[in-house]
Amino acid sequence: MKVLLLYFSGTGNTAYIADRIRDSLIGYGHEARTWRYRQDKERDFDLAECDLIGLGYPIHAFNAPEVFNSFVKSLPKGDKPYFVFKVSGEPFRLNDASSFIIVKNMKRKGYRLVGEKHFLMPYNIMFRYKDALAKQMALLAPLLGDAYVKSLLLGEAPRIKHSLSKRLVSFIFRIEYLAPRLNAPFIRVRKEKCVDCHKCVDNCPTKAIEKWENGKYRFRASSCSMCMNCAYSCPKDAIVFGFMNPWKVNGPFDYEGILNDPAIPATYVDEGRKGYFHLFLRYFRREGEFVNLYQGQSLDSK
Repeated sequence: MKVLLLYFSGTGNTAYIADRIRDSLIGYGHEARTWRYRQDKERDFDLAECDLIGLGYPIHAFNAPEVFNSFVKSLPKGDKPYFVFKVSGEPFRLNDASSFIIVKNMKRKGYRLVGEKHFLMPYNIMFRYKDALAKQMALLAPLLGDAYVKSLLLGEAPRIKHSLSKRLVSFIFRIEYLAPRLNAPFIRVRKEKCVDCHKCVDNCPTKAIEKWENGKYRFRASSCSMCMNCAYSCPKDAIVFGFMNPWKVNGPFDYEGILNDPAIPATYVDEGRKGYFHLFLRYFRREGEFVNLYQGQSLDSK
C-alpha cells in the first residue's frame, strides 16, 4: 500500500508518533510518508494516489487544533480509507470526541474511517513531566504504534466512540480557540535573553511570528494556534508567553538521550504510584494489553 500521514505538531510529540507509525508501515513492506503541516508548506501530495491516509494532531483542550480542523476541511473529496492518531498529555476519556469535527468533515467528503487511536506523550504546557515518565511514554509509543498498524492492516483497528456527553465537553472547551487571539498580543521577547537565533520565527507552523526592522518580535493573534513551539524550543527561555506564562514549559524532551540513559528508570507509573499520576495506570494497563494482543501476531494470520 501507499500510505500518507498528514499531521500537525507544535512541539514534536505528534511528529514522534507519526514517525513510529511510518516506520512500522515501512517495516511491513508498505510505502509510507509523513507530511507535517505548516501554513507556508507546499501541499506536494495527491490523496487520490494513496491507498490509506493517516490524520494526526495534538489535543488542545479536548479538541483538535483549529488550524488542523481547517486544514482537513480544505482537503479534496475522495473515497479512501483513513485513520486518526491523536496525542495528549493525559489519558482521560474526555479526549474521546476531540476528533469529532475531523470525522464529520471527512465523512462529508466521502472518506471512510477505519481506526482511531489515542497516544500519551508528555505535556508541553502547564507543568513539565519527569524524565522517567517521559521515558515510559517514549518506550510504549513504538510498541503501541506498531500494534495500531497491525490492527489497521488486519482490518480490526479500534474505534473511539464520540458519545454525546464527550461531544458536549469538546464543544464547551472549544472556547479555547479564542485563547490565542486574546493571549498573542501579550506575548513578548526578553531582549536581554534573546540571542536572535530566529528559531521561534522559522519553526512556527502557522507563521504567527515576525521580526520587525527595529528588532522587535510581533506575535499575530490571527495566526497563533498556541501550540507552544516558540516558548518550548527557545534555547534561552526568552519568551514571555502572555497570560499563559506561568504554565509555560521550556526545553524539549531529548527522547533519544532519555531512552539511552540507564540512570532514568523505565517505569514511573506503576501500582505504587500515588496522586495524580496514579490515574494514568489504567491507560498503561489497557494499552499494554493492546500491544500484547498484536506483538506476536502474524499479518498472514487472517
